[in-house]
Amino acid sequence: MRWSLATLVVIGLLTSFGTSPAAAAPAGDGAFCINGLLYGGGLGVCSYASYAQCQASASGTEATCLANPYYNAKVETQPGPGRVSRRR
Repeated sequence: MRWSLATLVVIGLLTSFGTSPAAAAPAGDGAFCINGLLYGGGLGVCSYASYAQCQASASGTEATCLANPYYNAKVETQPGPGRVSRRR
C-alpha cells in the first residue's frame, strides 16, 4: 500500500514539472502582451490589439508591454488581375 502511494505521488510530481508556464503558449492572440508580477511571468497576458491599450492597463503598476512574438497578423489580400494574355 505504501509503495503504490509513493509511486502515485512521484508520478504526480513528474507530470506537474513536465508542463511549465514558460513553455506554454501565451494567453490570447493579441499583438501586444503585458507582463509583470501580477501576470504570471513569461509573456504574461497577450490580449491587447494595440500598444496604447496595453499601456493603459499597465499604467500605475510595474507591468510592462511588449510585442507578442507569436502574433500572426491575418492580413487579407486582394486577388490580383491575373495573367494577361498577349495573344490576338
